[in-house]
Amino acid sequence: MRLPVLMILIAALAGCASADPWKVTTGLPASPSEPFEGEDLTDGDGDGSGGLLDPDLGARPLHLDECVAIALERNPRTSASWEELRSAAARHGRSRAEALPMIGLSSRASRGETVLLDRPEQPGILTRYEGVAGVRWLLFDGGGRAARTDAAAAEVLASGFRHNTVLQEVVLATKQAYYSLLAARSFDRLAQESVGQREVQLRVAEARHRAGAAARSDVLRARTELADAELAAVRARNAVRRAEGRLASSMGVRVSTRLPIVEPPAPDPNQDLTDAEALLEAAGRNRPELRTALARTRIQEAGVRQARARAWPAVSLEGNAGRVDRTFPPGLTTWGVGLALDLPLFTGFDRTYHVQASRADLARAVAEARASLQGIELEVWTAFTRVVEAAESIEAARRLVASAEESVRVAEGEYRSGTGTITGLIDTQTARTSAGHRLIQSRLDWHSAMAQLERATGR
Repeated sequence: MRLPVLMILIAALAGCASADPWKVTTGLPASPSEPFEGEDLTDGDGDGSGGLLDPDLGARPLHLDECVAIALERNPRTSASWEELRSAAARHGRSRAEALPMIGLSSRASRGETVLLDRPEQPGILTRYEGVAGVRWLLFDGGGRAARTDAAAAEVLASGFRHNTVLQEVVLATKQAYYSLLAARSFDRLAQESVGQREVQLRVAEARHRAGAAARSDVLRARTELADAELAAVRARNAVRRAEGRLASSMGVRVSTRLPIVEPPAPDPNQDLTDAEALLEAAGRNRPELRTALARTRIQEAGVRQARARAWPAVSLEGNAGRVDRTFPPGLTTWGVGLALDLPLFTGFDRTYHVQASRADLARAVAEARASLQGIELEVWTAFTRVVEAAESIEAARRLVASAEESVRVAEGEYRSGTGTITGLIDTQTARTSAGHRLIQSRLDWHSAMAQLERATGR
């Protein structure tokens, strides 16, 4: 009667395989777009945002935050890193299985002839039925079991912070693609304006030629400039399509999707930036790469403890109970209980070198954490200086555009009145177009630099 009850108990335990008895997935992100809120290894915390939006992208204009949220939810990189985190949590759960006894059930039915050397009479052909339940419980292994569990827990932290790194990289890529699309559209508008200006220039040249006030070469030069402007407009128009495809790809939607994005407020290059030292401190608290590196040191620390634990004996409790007989169902009870001791005395110095390798791995992990910190500091400093440079460039480009506009107005008046040449007019119009390009590029550089600075500081 006890055997069937034991079998039912084992079956019930096996049925819990799909549950999470150790609660290792508690606290993990519920979706790929959400950040991992793990243990704060640097006495700081990061922040993140995400959410699932209406998939109908053409129903309303899209702001930058909405594009970022869609990218966090749909970009396959976030899903891959999220699943990796869940896998690490499951491995942590597996590592904790060593804390509980392992219970198994085996049964066997056999028929054969056994030869007994110490008996003149042989039993002949025998039929044997047996069913045994066994248990093995590791009681002591020098701390190796605890070290393996700690290493698995640290791997969850490392995977979680790697997931946060992917989220920040997706955010940065989406922002850069968003601003690049805005810049491409601005370049396209500038190219269309340039075509219109060249058309006006051609009409003026033709009118002056008909009136005998300009040479035929002026008309030919104006037509050449118009053709060149039309070619530039073709390139600008297709650059917009490529920029739309890059943004759509970053957002995890089809590259052919039309994205009705909204123009953000004009950049304010005079805004007061946080002190560089404060930015460096924020990066040290928030950057997930640094926290990943610190989690790696915990993994290697646990590895050193595992290597040292191999010098200790492993003690296990073993037991079995079951039924055995020559008839079915078996009616004879068999059982046993005991302690098992496993202590390798000589392993060819394997344990010695295992400890040395683990210590070297720990030292390497510490050095990599320091290198990660230095790299982050350099990244923050570089992004900070680029923001300052871009802000100054915007102001200079604005003055350049104003000067070019004034030069064009003067040159147009002089050419219409006959006191100027078409070469002078074309040169001023070319300078105005170039100044417009520089202003657009300066604004793009400022937005990109700000996005890189936010990424560098872990925001």
